[in-house]
Amino acid sequence: MLKKSENIFHLIIIFIITILLIHSELIGNLIWKDPLIYKVFGDHNTPIDWLQCHSLGIDLFTNEKIECGIGKEISKFNYGYIFLSIPYNKVLDIFYREYLPYTVIFLFIFMSIKITNPKKKVEKLIIYLALLNPSTLLLVERLNFDIFMYLASILIALNRIYFLNWFIAFYLTLIKIYPIILFVTIFIENNKRSLSNIFLITFFIASFSILYLFYFKEYYIFFIKNLGTAKAGYHYLFSLNSIPKIFKYLFDFNYQILLIIFYSLFIYLITKVYKNLGSLQSYLENNIYTQDSKLFIIGSFTCVICFFIFSNYFYREVFLILIIPHVINLKNNSKNNILNFLMYFLIIRYFYLFLYSYINVHDGINHIDGVRVFSKEFLLVIFIKALFDFILMSIISGILYLKIKILIKNKITN
Repeated sequence: MLKKSENIFHLIIIFIITILLIHSELIGNLIWKDPLIYKVFGDHNTPIDWLQCHSLGIDLFTNEKIECGIGKEISKFNYGYIFLSIPYNKVLDIFYREYLPYTVIFLFIFMSIKITNPKKKVEKLIIYLALLNPSTLLLVERLNFDIFMYLASILIALNRIYFLNWFIAFYLTLIKIYPIILFVTIFIENNKRSLSNIFLITFFIASFSILYLFYFKEYYIFFIKNLGTAKAGYHYLFSLNSIPKIFKYLFDFNYQILLIIFYSLFIYLITKVYKNLGSLQSYLENNIYTQDSKLFIIGSFTCVICFFIFSNYFYREVFLILIIPHVINLKNNSKNNILNFLMYFLIIRYFYLFLYSYINVHDGINHIDGVRVFSKEFLLVIFIKALFDFILMSIISGILYLKIKILIKNKITN
């Protein structure tokens, strides 16, 4: 009972601090917040504008300027067509804009504390840092789609109504594509599910998806053509491409060769980490279908694939929170040095994000003869962040690789 009340206390404190910060000018020292350009919940209000325009019969699938008679120009529609199936009217508009954001933020903090259930001081510290660091605050302040994906990931890990899990993954995938990662739940939600059943479920979902895409093909062709319009550059970047970008800027090396070198080095580090996880294998085999293991698999899959493929804004690091419960349990139930290192490495990295974000905001972009120029301080700070990410993701990938091998072996045995 005492533990439950303590978690409620943490929930209230973190929620109050979060709400005060995202409405405060202080947060402008850590995230870009020009009041003339950015408004609170900006990434959330734009999709509501799309729903409003759609309800008025406005064609959103156009490269022309979209003006819906609501007093402003609307940005180009870049969600999948299925998003427009969300109900909309004037009453719901008020709910979506005024009440839903705070409900989502409360659920976000509540579920994060619930799955982590911090007991020791170091565990409480890491959850406070995970929820109040600049990357998470940027996500919350903008209320980006990733926060809904995050909550969906937790729901899928906890929920035993499997059809609902598949529907959520299907729906979100047809909005933003990368949530296709959520279909990994087919492998982990039921420890008695055979490979043949997994194949049948996958075949059914894939067939239904292909039929849906074929029926609405013109809308999804437009969607695919307009992907990637908002990629992170050098600021707020979470990607395996970070160090190659920095080296290309500093030394004018061939970017493609740099990518090959660092992708190869990343894979090499994963294998090194994997080979040093032998002492964890027995514990992982016995706990492969636990709640925290499922969260780790979903969260790490999302982070690793996005880190490896995309140039993400760093608020996508929110999925790292999903790995924390499993890391805590692994650390408490094993004597593997990598787990101790990972736990404290996460804490150090979260602290570093405050300096990193401050420099991102205050080190302005200068141009000389029309060429963008970055300061040495800025390049150093983003290089250290990129190095942190490189090491962190190689460790997480090594653990994930071991868990995948155990999972496949388990399914083959069954």
